[in-house]
Amino acid sequence: MTLALPRAVMTIAIASLGDRRREWALAMQAEFEIAVEDERQMAFAAGCLVTAWRDMHRHGDGRLTLASYTLGLGLFVPMAAVHLACVIDFLFVGTGVPGGALLAGASANPVLGWTQARSIPALILLWSSLGVGHLCLAWLLLNRDWLRIFKVGAAVGAATVTLLLLMAVLLLDTTVLISHVAMLAIEFIALAAAARWHARLISNASPGTA
Repeated sequence: MTLALPRAVMTIAIASLGDRRREWALAMQAEFEIAVEDERQMAFAAGCLVTAWRDMHRHGDGRLTLASYTLGLGLFVPMAAVHLACVIDFLFVGTGVPGGALLAGASANPVLGWTQARSIPALILLWSSLGVGHLCLAWLLLNRDWLRIFKVGAAVGAATVTLLLLMAVLLLDTTVLISHVAMLAIEFIALAAAARWHARLISNASPGTA
């Protein structure tokens, strides 16, 4: 049996334990390597995941983990899919040629139309970066890497503003992107709330917490 799936399950299980049970997570990881040698890695990983999830709702760290998974899988991953779907739409849908949907409503002016057509690679690159950035935010949120979340979030925000300004300058339809900007604001508010929640958990944790 390939190790990719069991290791992925173990990664989720360890992330689900959070900071509160870090020592237990390390012990589980060590036992997993032994289970791999005995060729029972999948059963062990599944057992660890069930154990980790069974009492997550009973403590603050577990509830934060559940909230992080909800945000990551319920908000950031779908938004990444939307951005990447826009790229596919730009490439293959619309007038039947690459960039057809992207240039819907493009100017009939030959000079401006030429400029709009030549902007397709840059626009697709920006939309793609938004999709990848949202996937990165989802992963970093599960790992509570707030410093990198801040950096990636800033990059996503900058790419969004750049895309909005570029499309406005090119006189392209920005209706869809404006709705994405509103969603991005909601995402940043959710990330800030999660970061504050995590900070409170750390400040309230006692030295003797297991």
